[in-house]
Amino acid sequence: MKILFFIGKLYGGGAERVATTIMNHLSKKHSVIAAISNDKKPSYPINSKIVIWKYTYNGVNNTIRIIDRTLKIHKIINDTKPDLIISFITELNGCVLLANCLKKRKIIVSERTTIQRQMSFWRSFSRHILYRFASKVVLVSKNDYNYANWLENKTVIYNPLFFPITDNYEKREKKIIIIGDLCRWHVKGFDLLIQAWSKIAPLYPDWKLQFVGATDNSPITEMVKSYGLENQSDFLGWTDEIDKVLQTKSIYVLSSRHEGCPNSLIEAMSQGCACVAFDCKTGPNEIITDGVSGLLAQNGDIDDLAAKLQRLIDDEHLRQRLAKGATEEVRRFEKGKIMRQWDDLIDEVTLNTRKKGNT
Repeated sequence: MKILFFIGKLYGGGAERVATTIMNHLSKKHSVIAAISNDKKPSYPINSKIVIWKYTYNGVNNTIRIIDRTLKIHKIINDTKPDLIISFITELNGCVLLANCLKKRKIIVSERTTIQRQMSFWRSFSRHILYRFASKVVLVSKNDYNYANWLENKTVIYNPLFFPITDNYEKREKKIIIIGDLCRWHVKGFDLLIQAWSKIAPLYPDWKLQFVGATDNSPITEMVKSYGLENQSDFLGWTDEIDKVLQTKSIYVLSSRHEGCPNSLIEAMSQGCACVAFDCKTGPNEIITDGVSGLLAQNGDIDDLAAKLQRLIDDEHLRQRLAKGATEEVRRFEKGKIMRQWDDLIDEVTLNTRKKGNT
């Protein structure tokens, strides 16, 4: 089977990592073409059998960008003649669905964040109108599945775990780790976390908050200074070996205002961190069992987040118990299990095509 995969780029980001993982898996049995619109070097290993199809489009303004991108995608579909199309990320999904209107090929579109967040007109139009024309829409949370009552063609597939699960919960550094590009500080709630940390940091001078992620042009570094937390906060930059970093830290915190299926939380749980997360509308409460595999703080409540962090810092036994529970919890996200769900979905979509062709 020939599968045409649309993803904006192959470097950085959780969506790109998930897309690369799926493509590598599918390329073992199928012919896979990856259509991308960015020339940067891929961040993750990609199977040499995957054909990379690069294209560019006009980005003068949003309307022209959508039109030009759709026309370029239509040409790629016409030239490659795939048996199945898979598309990631909302803005791109809409263009792919428009481009496929006349071709009417089987198409799976995949969301990588919650569909309940505030949306531009184009994103809202894509999700509420164009998604109805997909063969399947992949969502990353049950909460979104229940919310999207206008979609009959929906399903849920969580993000896969990329690392082997550790069984080492002891001899951890007195470090609290947070992961994410600082340019996305508002979405990731880094400002809320700093405020929470400022409430308890003076009580624990031997503990540090550590940020892993790009730090360019972010107000977060200045916010750390404004709260006098320079000596208890580090900016580590990005690393390709996040699993090794996580294996040395005691606590991981997810302070996001909204999420889809947060890769970093699943990864931290798999590497033996005791985890605490805001109970935002989608994501954490489908990954963490509160009090068993982590702690959930009331969504956006800075005082509650500070209290949960303090509880973990004070109780090493609790940290180890939650870390052990976390490694058991995340086994349901193991890569092989998630890839089988993608295989089953593709079989379902393409089998329907074959049945119709035989009638």
